[in-house]
Amino acid sequence: KRMFGGRSIWAITPEERDKHDQKFDTLSPAQGFLTSFVCLFLRNLADMDKDGKLKAEEFILAMHLVDIAKQGQPLPITLPVDLVPPSLRLPVHPSMQDWLKSLLRLITFEDKFKRNLELGNAELEKRRQALLEQQWREEERRAQKVREEQEKREREARELELRRKREEEQRLERQKELERQREEERLRDLERKEAAKKELERQRQLEWERRKKQELQSQKSQEQEDIILLNAKKRNLEIELEAGNKHKQISDKLRDAQFKRKVQKNELESMNQKRESRIIEMNSLQQQERQARLQAAKDKAEKESRAREEERRLREEEERKRKEEEECKLREEEERREQERRRIEEEDRKKQEEERRKIEEERRQLEEERRKLVEERRRQEEERREEERRRQENEQRRVEELKREEDRKREKEEEERRRHRAQEAAIRDAEERKRKEEEKRKKEEEDRKRREEEKKKQEEERRRKQQDEELAAAARLKEEQQNKLSNSKSDIVAVVGKLLVQALCSWTAKTDSHLNFSKNDVITVLEQQENWWLGELNGMQGWFPKTYVTVLNSSDVSNLSEGQPSLQQTINQACMAEWPGEKYVALYTYESPEPGDLTFREGDTILVTQREGDWWRGSIGDCCGLFPSNYVKPKETDTSSLKPDLPGKKPEVAQVTTAYTASGTEQLNLSPGQLILILSKNPSGWWLGELQARGKKRQKGWFPSSHIKQLGSNSGKSTPAAMPVCQVIAMYDYASAKEDELSFSKSQLINVLDKNDPDWWKGEVNGVTGLFPTNYVKMTTSDSDPSQQWCADLTSLDSMSPQEKKRQGYIHELIETEERYMEDLQLVLEVFHKPMSESGRLTEAEMNMIFVNWKELIMCNTKLVKALRVRKKTGGEKMPVQMVGDILAAELSHMQAYIRFCSCQLNAAALLQQKTDQEPDFKDFLKKIATDYRCKGMPLSSFLLKPMQRITRYPLHIKNILESTPDSHVDHSQLREALEKAEELCSQVNEGVREKENSDRLEWIQNHVQCEGITESLVFNSLTNCLGPRKLLHSGKLFKTKSNKELYAFLFTDFLLFTQAVKQFTSSGADKLFSPKSSTQYRIYKSPVFLNEVLVKMPSDPSSDEPVFHISHIDRVYTLKTENINERTAWVQKIKAASEEFIETEKKKREKAYQARSMKASGIGRLLVTIQEATELKSSKPSGKSNPYCEVTMGAQCYTSRTLNDTVNPKWNFQCQFHIKDLYQDVLCITVYEREQFAPDDFLGRTEVPVATIKKELENKGPATRRLLLHEVPTGEVWVRLDLQLFDGKAHK
Repeated sequence: KRMFGGRSIWAITPEERDKHDQKFDTLSPAQGFLTSFVCLFLRNLADMDKDGKLKAEEFILAMHLVDIAKQGQPLPITLPVDLVPPSLRLPVHPSMQDWLKSLLRLITFEDKFKRNLELGNAELEKRRQALLEQQWREEERRAQKVREEQEKREREARELELRRKREEEQRLERQKELERQREEERLRDLERKEAAKKELERQRQLEWERRKKQELQSQKSQEQEDIILLNAKKRNLEIELEAGNKHKQISDKLRDAQFKRKVQKNELESMNQKRESRIIEMNSLQQQERQARLQAAKDKAEKESRAREEERRLREEEERKRKEEEECKLREEEERREQERRRIEEEDRKKQEEERRKIEEERRQLEEERRKLVEERRRQEEERREEERRRQENEQRRVEELKREEDRKREKEEEERRRHRAQEAAIRDAEERKRKEEEKRKKEEEDRKRREEEKKKQEEERRRKQQDEELAAAARLKEEQQNKLSNSKSDIVAVVGKLLVQALCSWTAKTDSHLNFSKNDVITVLEQQENWWLGELNGMQGWFPKTYVTVLNSSDVSNLSEGQPSLQQTINQACMAEWPGEKYVALYTYESPEPGDLTFREGDTILVTQREGDWWRGSIGDCCGLFPSNYVKPKETDTSSLKPDLPGKKPEVAQVTTAYTASGTEQLNLSPGQLILILSKNPSGWWLGELQARGKKRQKGWFPSSHIKQLGSNSGKSTPAAMPVCQVIAMYDYASAKEDELSFSKSQLINVLDKNDPDWWKGEVNGVTGLFPTNYVKMTTSDSDPSQQWCADLTSLDSMSPQEKKRQGYIHELIETEERYMEDLQLVLEVFHKPMSESGRLTEAEMNMIFVNWKELIMCNTKLVKALRVRKKTGGEKMPVQMVGDILAAELSHMQAYIRFCSCQLNAAALLQQKTDQEPDFKDFLKKIATDYRCKGMPLSSFLLKPMQRITRYPLHIKNILESTPDSHVDHSQLREALEKAEELCSQVNEGVREKENSDRLEWIQNHVQCEGITESLVFNSLTNCLGPRKLLHSGKLFKTKSNKELYAFLFTDFLLFTQAVKQFTSSGADKLFSPKSSTQYRIYKSPVFLNEVLVKMPSDPSSDEPVFHISHIDRVYTLKTENINERTAWVQKIKAASEEFIETEKKKREKAYQARSMKASGIGRLLVTIQEATELKSSKPSGKSNPYCEVTMGAQCYTSRTLNDTVNPKWNFQCQFHIKDLYQDVLCITVYEREQFAPDDFLGRTEVPVATIKKELENKGPATRRLLLHEVPTGEVWVRLDLQLFDGKAHK
């Protein structure tokens, strides 16, 4: 560059100067921006005046040098002249320019040397600059690496925060989805209830109309009959009235004729009197002329007399004719009235017949209409069911497709999540795994050898202990038998021989004295008392209910294991060695449902080991028990010694069939089922016998033989008696007409020996055998033909198909068992409930806990029994029943009372057992009232099990009937519906039992776990945040792998809780968990682990025998150990299943909200909502703070804000956009909640704004901010910014 007249051209272009000048203006004078060595060199080079500060031109020069360095050009050691700013150059006079030019031409050797020296220095400086630049680039690379690592850490932190926020949002979405599902389910329930209510109302209306129509029809018929009767009565009265009037007229005429006749007679008499007086006067006056005129006077008198006679005769003849005419008229009138009456009756009869024909025609029409209506309703019902079935199938297919799609998505997401978590865990565990890997390889071989040696030692120890236990059991058995013999206990306890029983199902101890066992465990029974037995399992002794086990015979025991028969054999040998006993022979077959009794057949040999009173103890092979002494005889003696009065015969034993009340002290009171030893027989029908009653003093007395049936034969023949086919009872008296016939009395029991002939059967009564007619008897026992138990007409029975016979047998079996079940329910009230309530031994609360809602059960089954009885009577007694499905389907829907009873049954049994254990008086009281003959020796606890047993029998009964019912039968669809309702009722009962047990366990945890260190209040027996009611899935003891610390874990549906025992158990912890008597307290070891944030992993070495597993929770890994491999498998499976269900629930909720928002935009506009903040929210925490979040909805569209912690004035600044479909129907809803972890989110307020109101307020005003008050809460308001835009060209912005 050159300088001309004080003006110079600067090597820095104006564009660069302007750029650097603008940058200089943005910096403060004291602000530093050069830190490296190169930048410091450039700063010193550009600082012309050396004042330590860069002015504008100096800054431009420095930036120019920086640009040269960035381009890779060498930097000058000294600043060239053309780079010196013009303002800092020395001024040059024009006259000096020529001198300078001439001076430049005078270059000497020294100048060249200096120049070469400068060039060498410049090359050195260039190389030094290159080294500096290389050093600078290395520093820059290191700084860049540091910045990248810092950015990576910040990015990971941001990603972690974003992931946490996304998970929080997912949890919120899952919660909203759950709430929406609950709301939809509630609405569906309401719709179903409403539909059911409408259908019921419609059916009621139809039924009312039908009844009303029938009532009107019957009323019409009754009125018509009344009208006919009144018309007939009216006609009769009219006829009688008319006949009475005519009779009165005739009587009047007769009275007039008689009066006239009397008058004439009186006149004639008066005339006669006058004539006689005249004659006397004439005689007196003409006495002198009497002789002369005597003949003439006589003639004249005769003539007059004849004339009077003729006149009288004429009058009588006239009177007779007149009477005849009147009588003829009366007869004609009577005949006319009779004809008129007949004509009227004929007309009435014709009218009645016509009315009857009309009524019959109307009835036929009504019947036809009703039949058509029923057919139409049935057709509509079938169409509806078919449509419902098709819809359900389509819905099921669609749900299955969606489920498969969701499963595929879930698997992909789960795989991605697992891969991501595995990578994180791998990064965290890499260094530790590398450090331990070498040690593990070294110890692996040693551990394997050590485990093999330990296994061998354990196997030898186990065999040795098993042998010791068998010998010890035999020794204990001998010792117990000796002690029990010396003490002579009178209690009925099975102390002779230890029974082996097998568990039918698992049972958990309710008290400290109970025994825990699992399904198929073999238990040694040490003692038997009523329905509770004392047993031993794995060295532990305790009581358990006998209904949970079954007694094993020798074959079952031999099939269990190789070591078990030796134990049983040792026990039996010990029993036999200690009690050689005496041998007896069974006279009769004895069967008893009571546990502890010995059953045998006639002729069996029994080894009697103990004889106490009327009930002895003996054994047959491996079976031991009690039996009545009069059923056996000594083997070495003859039977004749038992009955001196009947040599060669066995003592006769009879069973009471009907009750009899004694009328004197020498007679016996009989109850059905009792046994009587017959001592003597009287031809009059009264027998002498001894009443056999277990536990009571035997009574002797007389009784009528018609009230019993004999159990044994009277004959002393050596050949066995023929076995009866069945038993019948006589309906009438029958006297034999031939020698081979059998005579019997009414109500007498007959043993049927042969019934090949349908009309004459062969039977036996009191040892007498013969033929008898079948129409004189009826079936009476369950041993007879099942078909003939219900069918009285054998002809109609033969005409039925085998399938229909089987169906009717099942139907009548259902009816009969239901009637017996109702009798048992009533029996409990009469025999147990009433005496227990009146005795005052139990409080009202304890009575309610034992019997629960027993009366409600009676009400439920009473309706069912009555309906079945009416249906049975409708078809005729002992006749086929066509339909029962409709009754079962209707009544099973109203048996919800069983859910409550079965749920409380375990608590009732535990209370009853506790009372009997702690109070001997109460136990004796229960035994006393259970001696009622109707109880058949069963205690109260057995009756309390009957409702559960009965409710589980309904599906079996209905299934049997349904299998024997053709598909075309009218009852088939009703039975299928009844079966579905019965199975649903059983599932509801089971679910109720599980819920009750779960609730009791949650309450136990609430009382025994100290919830300290948790910010929120934790109520275990409550609703979860998004999974419905909380359930306890699993619990037990765990150990930390490193420290071997003992933990007690409780797995719930939403989280996993680790606790530590404050006070250690005195025995095994598993037996004490959930025990009502447990006083152990637990404290929380770590904060609850939510299952949507965990990953369960098995150990890396699958061949390891240690029961170890890992639980990864966000940034922490729990390595835990269980007591055995099975327990580890259970923990891993249950945690995985609960975690997947939790994640799936949240995913469904999130996907539903996303689908609602991602639907294709369609509508008339959009609404942009910005939730800015909320103020003065209600706080439910003691600290006065809250964790609020906001939910904004419009129809199905829903958005949720983030959660802000510990504030009542949150500032969200949350934006969301809604598509408007209807301007006057859409409503913007804003709801504020408080985020909860262990319970549903708390409600903090809600407000709504119709879109029409927003449009009206924003008309021509643009976006606006509104303050909305929250409703349903005392305080709180939300600030919202609204922006409405309609798609018709009118916008509000």
